[in-house]
Amino acid sequence: MKKILLAALALYSCLAFSNVRVGAYINDIQELELESHSYAMDLYIWFKWKDKSLNPAESFEFMNPSELWGHMVTNTYDKPEVLPDGTLYQVVRIQGRFSEKFNLADYPFDKQRLVVSFEDSANDISEGSKYVLDDGKVGMDSDVKLPGFEIKSPKIELVNQEYNTDFGDTRTIKDRTNYSKVVISVPIERPIFAYLIKLVLPIFCIVFCACLMFLFHPKYIDARVGVGITALLTVVALQITLNNDLPEVAYLILMDKIYIATYMFIILGLAVVMMGSWKLEKGEHLRDKIIKVDRISLGVLLGIYSLSVGGMLVQSI
Repeated sequence: MKKILLAALALYSCLAFSNVRVGAYINDIQELELESHSYAMDLYIWFKWKDKSLNPAESFEFMNPSELWGHMVTNTYDKPEVLPDGTLYQVVRIQGRFSEKFNLADYPFDKQRLVVSFEDSANDISEGSKYVLDDGKVGMDSDVKLPGFEIKSPKIELVNQEYNTDFGDTRTIKDRTNYSKVVISVPIERPIFAYLIKLVLPIFCIVFCACLMFLFHPKYIDARVGVGITALLTVVALQITLNNDLPEVAYLILMDKIYIATYMFIILGLAVVMMGSWKLEKGEHLRDKIIKVDRISLGVLLGIYSLSVGGMLVQSI
């Protein structure tokens, strides 16, 4: 029994000896491009380990790089420092672009994560080498700002990354490999009030102007149709301008849904106006009835539009 305990203790000591403690500090977030789903970050990563056969500062590999050729990786020390307890220590500064596929379904009220992830590409977990967190939190410079976004508290976590392949290594009998992975993430979101004013308020102004086509006297058919057509073209121009700043996605974002609701309001309004014009041609005695239909149509369409758009906004915010 004593031998078993000693063997277990020796195995535990060996595994602990191969562990690599990892920490991170975010120095700056320099740029975010929605079109390319990429962002530039400047951060420090440090490693602490005891096994002299390892050098995690040289063997780590980023798993979500963008434009890897532009990354600048600089070791703080020419060779790992030795701490008083015998632990080896190295700090690496990384400046470069990284990528994370953004989900823009709730744009402009979407919440995103700027992620930097890396693995020890030279040693899988089965070989006894794995990352452990040096501190449960990741630090960030208090002066870091990202225009157009609010930055939340960053996080750091460990993940066991499994690959269903042996990467063509005929020396192993395993059909899958596991690597220790560190994921650093910075949650960001846009200020709600500012983007309501910038993107949603102009649409509401157009809808308000489009409502005038219901209020003009039925005999002014040219003015009524002109108001509706002008409002429709203005909404189209706004949507084109917005889409120029966004990446191509295969789904409707929140703003697309609001634009579609606005199109439907204006087009149905034009249909009501045209029907009123046709009825007016049958005789002036229908004028009061046409005006009444216009007012009722305005109330119904505006109510449905307000409820649908309001519901979408509340759900996304």
